[in-house]
Amino acid sequence: MNFQLNPEQTAFEDAVHDFAKAELAKGALERAHNPNFPWQIAEQLSQQGLLGITLQEEDGGQGGTLMDAVIAIQTIGLYCPKSADIVQAGNFGPIRSFAEYANTEQKARYLPELLAGKALISLGMSEPDAGSAVTELKTSARKVDGGYIVNGSKVFSTHSPDAKVFLIYLRYGSGTEGIGSMLIDRDSPALKLVSLPVL
Repeated sequence: MNFQLNPEQTAFEDAVHDFAKAELAKGALERAHNPNFPWQIAEQLSQQGLLGITLQEEDGGQGGTLMDAVIAIQTIGLYCPKSADIVQAGNFGPIRSFAEYANTEQKARYLPELLAGKALISLGMSEPDAGSAVTELKTSARKVDGGYIVNGSKVFSTHSPDAKVFLIYLRYGSGTEGIGSMLIDRDSPALKLVSLPVL
């Protein structure tokens, strides 16, 4: 197998390298130690087309490959790891699942801000008694008039302090066929966020 980058990938890597060195290297250490999400950097990365690399163009993405996104993350990480994490969050994890399975209305509601670096989506999968074993999750969704009642707890949800919306994995019924997900807005009464102290 040939692991060499093709000419297009090499040119992309060079362009990302030049941008990261010029725009992200300065202040990288301060950002790494700052617990606040760097929204200005996120918007700058969006303007460079580095958020949504793996998403389809009709969804507002770049229509690129997974390898393109990996090249961007690796190259930016050489100069600013926190910025590389923003690129990771803008291409993998919940945003990618969301873009794959969300309906047209949901995409129109959330993707513009997510891809502009003005909002974050967090993944709620791991649970206190199940870890990341989705087959063992206990969080449930019960259908009622006007919607669902969600009951359960999640832990280790990345970017949850700053997320606008959460992609929550839960159980609609028994067995693996009863497992699904739900979008829950930050301001929803169904959601209670608790920050635990770092030991």
